Amino acid sequence: MGGFHPVTASLPPIEVVAAVIEHEGRILLARRDGRRDQAGLWEFPGGKMEAGESQTQALRRELREELSIDARVGAYIASEYISLPDRRMMLHAWHVPAFGGKIELHCHSEIAWVTPATAVTYALAPADVPILQAFMRLK
Repeated sequence: MGGFHPVTASLPPIEVVAAVIEHEGRILLARRDGRRDQAGLWEFPGGKMEAGESQTQALRRELREELSIDARVGAYIASEYISLPDRRMMLHAWHVPAFGGKIELHCHSEIAWVTPATAVTYALAPADVPILQAFMRLK
């Protein structure tokens, strides 16, 4: 995705994690609220890793912050390199087969529980499209 951007080519990528949360054959998509870039697009929840965190630690923290849930992180799904004009990112996706707590939205406007096949019809954030495809190949 993206392409070569000379301004960011020398910067290390920002490490980002995302969760494909699955429950009873459906996966959770979260719609980005109007306060964030790519507002209105659907995504797999997650966020930036902090210094010293493993991917799974970062994912658990991000899901607590964004959705107020305690995630049981399962298998690694895939990583996707993203190059944008103002930044480069490496997105690491993990399967979350179970979680505790009640979902509360803190930075999304809504959620949807959909089958993976239905998820492709949603306006997904571009970085999440290959993650969905990788998840579907694993099933």
